[in-house]
Amino acid sequence: MIDDALGDRSLVVVSNREPCVHEYVDGEPTAERPAGGLVTALDGVVAETGGTWVAWGSGDADFDPAVAPDGEVHVPAGGSGDEPADDDRPGYTLSRLDLPRRLIENYYYGYSNQVLWPICHLEADPVTVDPAFAPAYREANRRFAERAVAADPDVVWFQDYHLALAPQYVREERPEARLVQFWHVPWPTPEFFEICPQGTELLRGLLGNDAIGFHLERYAANFRDCVARFVPDAELMASGTIRYDGRTVETHASPIGVDTERVAANARSDAATHYWDRVTGRYDLDRGRSIVLGVDRLDYTKGVIERLDALAYLLETTPELAGEFTYVQKGTRTREGIPAYRRYYDEVRDRIADLNGAHGTPDWTPVVYIEDDVDDRELAGLYRHADAAVVSSRRDGMNLVAKEFVAAQGQPAPNAGLAQADGLDRSTRNRTPGALVLSRFVGAAESLCPAALSVNPYDVAGFAETIRTALTMDETERRERAATMRVSVREDDIDAWLATQMDVLTGEEQTVAADDD
Repeated sequence: MIDDALGDRSLVVVSNREPCVHEYVDGEPTAERPAGGLVTALDGVVAETGGTWVAWGSGDADFDPAVAPDGEVHVPAGGSGDEPADDDRPGYTLSRLDLPRRLIENYYYGYSNQVLWPICHLEADPVTVDPAFAPAYREANRRFAERAVAADPDVVWFQDYHLALAPQYVREERPEARLVQFWHVPWPTPEFFEICPQGTELLRGLLGNDAIGFHLERYAANFRDCVARFVPDAELMASGTIRYDGRTVETHASPIGVDTERVAANARSDAATHYWDRVTGRYDLDRGRSIVLGVDRLDYTKGVIERLDALAYLLETTPELAGEFTYVQKGTRTREGIPAYRRYYDEVRDRIADLNGAHGTPDWTPVVYIEDDVDDRELAGLYRHADAAVVSSRRDGMNLVAKEFVAAQGQPAPNAGLAQADGLDRSTRNRTPGALVLSRFVGAAESLCPAALSVNPYDVAGFAETIRTALTMDETERRERAATMRVSVREDDIDAWLATQMDVLTGEEQTVAADDD
């Protein structure tokens, strides 16, 4: 389908993150595939076209002479660079950028994640504007653009907020190429975007594209509003397109999804069951207690602190729930080179210790914290065995954890028993769908609520009451809500997102009508 859509046009994908990393293991370069639905989906697209993927080479063995002496490595379809192809697709060329440490520090850890990330998530306090950040961001974007141009592209597909300037740089060298970008995080309102000192420059860079995609229409609308305010020579059309520099730039909304069949299969796998058995044994989890689950990168936008505060309030105000559930937090450290992230990690650990110290008993630990690396099947095992999951981001572009949790529940057995009265003490909970508590500030809430229990993470009392509702929900309601969410997740799965992206890449997308008001 993808190959037919693009015909003989060459495709180049450009992203900060690479789809295949080479690390030294026992002194030998070993290929690893980063986990994640997006990387897997894009990998399939590029493999089918035999195109090129340009990315930062972050692995310590990425430029080993035995691996990629010139920075390029052939990645077979479904393989990792060291594995044989698993089908007839041609695979693709991974073209790695060897960025110097100073650029990584200032372009990635600096401008991308201390300026753009907090601004896009409406977080003013973590914004840090260092004079070295913006020049490094420009230089890194220029390098990405030069590598993309060197691949002789007909179509270039940029990914995310790390590459806002690269489209304009490519446009200067390849004016006839079709350039498309997908922005995977929220786009802020003009009032908040105004914080960014290089705001107009970034907008002009993005307007080098022929089309720009966002998860939600309100993000696309925010982008158009920013263009209207900060790029005076751009003209917004009634159709939702933007006229700029003699070209028409499309904007569209397309919610990303997950591979529902793959997640469900992972959840049913022996590896998922075995991992859950190890967790229950290691942390001495009573199988008669309900499990509330959180799966998060330790990022201040994810609302983990607010979640722990709500759990503490729940136990303080509803003491009869003590000992009736265990909250399991799977945390992943991220961006530890940034002080705000190190502080957040310490704060999460301190909150957990305080909560356990205040409410724990000799035979019950309210919060279990897991930081082990887990693969997709093991993670699906956590999803599958949870009675409730909590996704409480203060702001999130989409949040695929919410959709993965729904997909992992699968189709419940028709006669799976679940206590009607309080929903807490039951032996068959693993065959009954879990409830989802979901922040209203997450992109996924637009399609999953009200079947998911909507919550404002800043409202501690309301948050606590919603968790209690999830724990005590009866079987009938739990099944009905889960069924509704499954339909939504299946309709907006990763294949649906990719189909829309193919239309955009080939220039067949439909323009987004502007709001009448």
